[in-house]
Amino acid sequence: MRKASVFFFFLGLLLVAAVFGQNYRGTYTLTSEGVTLTLVLDQDAAGRISGTLSSSKGTRFRLEGTIQEGIATGNCSGDSGQSYFEAEFEGSKLIFTLVEVKAGGEGSSRSLEFIRSASGTKPASQASSASGPTQGAVSQPASPKTPAPAPAPSPQAPAAGKRVSDPGLGISFLPPAGWIGQKQGEVFILGSNTYKGFILIQPHSFSNLSQMAQEAGQGIVEEEADIQLLPTAALQAFGSNGLSGEFSGTVQGRQAKAFAIGLISPNGGGVTVLATVEAGSYTNAYPGFVRSIASGLTFAAPQPAGPSDSGLLKYFAGEYYSYSSGSTISGGAGTERSVTLCPDGLFRDSYEFSASGSGWGGAASQGGAARWSIQGDQRRGVIVVTYANGQTKRFSYQVVSKDEGTILFDGVRFAYAGAPKCR
Repeated sequence: MRKASVFFFFLGLLLVAAVFGQNYRGTYTLTSEGVTLTLVLDQDAAGRISGTLSSSKGTRFRLEGTIQEGIATGNCSGDSGQSYFEAEFEGSKLIFTLVEVKAGGEGSSRSLEFIRSASGTKPASQASSASGPTQGAVSQPASPKTPAPAPAPSPQAPAAGKRVSDPGLGISFLPPAGWIGQKQGEVFILGSNTYKGFILIQPHSFSNLSQMAQEAGQGIVEEEADIQLLPTAALQAFGSNGLSGEFSGTVQGRQAKAFAIGLISPNGGGVTVLATVEAGSYTNAYPGFVRSIASGLTFAAPQPAGPSDSGLLKYFAGEYYSYSSGSTISGGAGTERSVTLCPDGLFRDSYEFSASGSGWGGAASQGGAARWSIQGDQRRGVIVVTYANGQTKRFSYQVVSKDEGTILFDGVRFAYAGAPKCR
């Protein structure tokens, strides 16, 4: 099976979220009877929600939840306990419903209508609320005695309209006005309070335009995530170091469209800038956003990775295996990959495939040995692989299930297969 064209070697699930995911990120307010409630929500590419609910009377609650079928659900917690919440959009309003269950099992709920702030930023004054529900008044769950601390803002969330520089990737770019960025692994995800869908900025390992064009012409195919987006026309040159193209097809059985520009860096590799959304919401604005980012994007030599975490080298040491099979538009195919992470820093990868695709390492035809380093924690971070020819490659990792031993390496699911065979 052709796992995915490496022109857009991004996370399949990330693309699904980008096309159809509701964008809840932002600041919302509600004022009633002299009390102002402020709802601040953050959202990652996997559909996780976090934030705070506070009032002008000094009370604050933490929110943690997920998005399923466009509806945000989760827990609202403070020192006095926790409540359940649901949130969904109705036109320009965010309907936020709090559900409290008493000791006897009796429940009560109240729906609040919030309006998203035009700026999408946190107001300078943000205190929080008080007492229990009163009919006709702004209310919250039972008031905690001591305000719970707000979650720390992500250091990887650049403000809209400000140039973003990433020394590790060796890129600098300017988000379009009204788009706010967040970095997930090696991918920047930009969301808007006005436009549906997302813009993705992700590194690739192509060395020339011919190689990029060959892969891009095959489309964006990720069978495990039920994604098939094919070019709508021939690729077009973009400047002296890029290609642009529009793609159309289906994501999980639903019509979707995308526009992308791939750029080659003078330092090797490069980045892909891609905007994607459900077909009914796609307009010429999306290609405009991508062209704006690509036109202003600059490359610099990536800074060397910091010192590796020796504890994580030992923690993640092992043999990892991935296999996918199925059929493509050109027939049946299969991809088998293995990765060896040794605690002394030795790295090996190998793969076999019967259709167009890429090995996890991206720098060897059928496999090879190298050195690896790691920064992050026991859930997610970045692995840097240095090959014998001096080429380096950075890959994000994310643990899917510690109990099942499954992990995502640059979006590809691997399973732990035992202790590493390092000698």
